Formats: sequence, structure tokens, C-alpha cells
Amino acid sequence: MKKFKHILIAAIVALTVFPAMQSCKKGEDDPGLSLRSRKQRITNDWTLTKVEKNGENQDVKGQTYKLNFHKSGSLTQTVQGTFFGATTTKTSEGTWEFVNDKEDVKINIDNETTIFQIQRLAHDELILKENDGGNTYTYYFE
Repeated sequence: MKKFKHILIAAIVALTVFPAMQSCKKGEDDPGLSLRSRKQRITNDWTLTKVEKNGENQDVKGQTYKLNFHKSGSLTQTVQGTFFGATTTKTSEGTWEFVNDKEDVKINIDNETTIFQIQRLAHDELILKENDGGNTYTYYFE
């Protein structure tokens, strides 16, 4: 009887906790199980590692593009590159917020607003998609 009671308690805990954890999965490629909320996962310093335009890799060598999502909803964008032999860094401030039931993120920098579809949001990986002028851009961050 004691063993049955332990199994019953474990089943009740699993049925209660597992659906709550699954609610963190919004993007189609999000991890199946995460102990962090989407807000906790996106609040991070992200560095762009790859860009695709309509599935084709785009050259991002020579440039560093970073997004720092702050818990408060503010955002810092840093772009660094070499132009005509000189290294240039531009830092801009903006805001971010989840939209569409946390499936997308709206980013506003320098009064320009873009809504990105969150393809994947893990603690160490962020993949954003944007449709612009008939083209689909996919941005990979680590």
C-alpha cells in the first residue's frame, strides 16, 4: 500500500508540473522542457553568428552584431565593423516586448519597429525570422 501511495503522489506531481513547464514552449523549435520562462531566456547578451536570406547564407564576416535584452524591456544594440581600414562601433538603445502570446518579439531601435518571429528560444540559442519585402531573413544568435 505504501508503494502505491508513492506512485500516486509521483503521478499527481508529474501531471501538475509537466503541463506548467510545457507552457514555456512557444516557438516551434523551443526546448521541450525548460525551467526558465521565455522572459528569463531572452534576457541575455546575444551575438549574431549567422544570417540567411531565403535559406541562403549571407556573409557577416568582418562585422559583430550584438543585442542585449534587459529584463526591464530595454535593449542595447552594438554593431562593430571595419570600414575603409578603420574599426567603427555604433551603440543604440531601444526597447523590446513580446507580442502575439509571446510567439514574436517587437524591437524598437531609433524609432524603427520590427516584429520578429521567434523560431527558437533556448538559454544559449536564439533564432529570429523576419519577412521583409518578399524575402525571409533568419538570424541566428548565441
